[in-house]
Amino acid sequence: MTTSAFRKIPPPVFILPTIALLLSAFMTWANAAAGAPFAALWARNFATCLVMLPLILLGIAQLEKLVAVVAPTLGPFWGKVVVSLLSSLAIESLLALVISLINSPWDATLPLYWWKAFSRSLPIGLLIGFFMGFYMKPKLDAMRRARQT
Repeated sequence: MTTSAFRKIPPPVFILPTIALLLSAFMTWANAAAGAPFAALWARNFATCLVMLPLILLGIAQLEKLVAVVAPTLGPFWGKVVVSLLSSLAIESLLALVISLINSPWDATLPLYWWKAFSRSLPIGLLIGFFMGFYMKPKLDAMRRARQT
């Protein structure tokens, strides 16, 4: 493939699997039992994240609109901060729940599995949220506007 062929591929085709790979790695690490086959668990969790992430991201555009309506005086910078934080929390919460439901016994330990997956992957989730909100989303929006003209 040439460089121009790579440019025709939409960035989300690369971004979503990368995010799913990172988040599933941290959540698998959080919940993997000692001696468990990490690679097999990670592969299953990665596939789950890859399916769930686009569904979650559909709601984030609505979240951005909601923040603009609920808090119109925030301004662009603080609006991005709030949306990035809420997006990170939403993504981490839902992915941690799905991965915990897959990896844990469905008993009283489920909340512990969820908490471990959520809390250990939250720092990377916050970094991804801020990276997406402040760097990637403006780039993607600019690319989308350029294609429309």
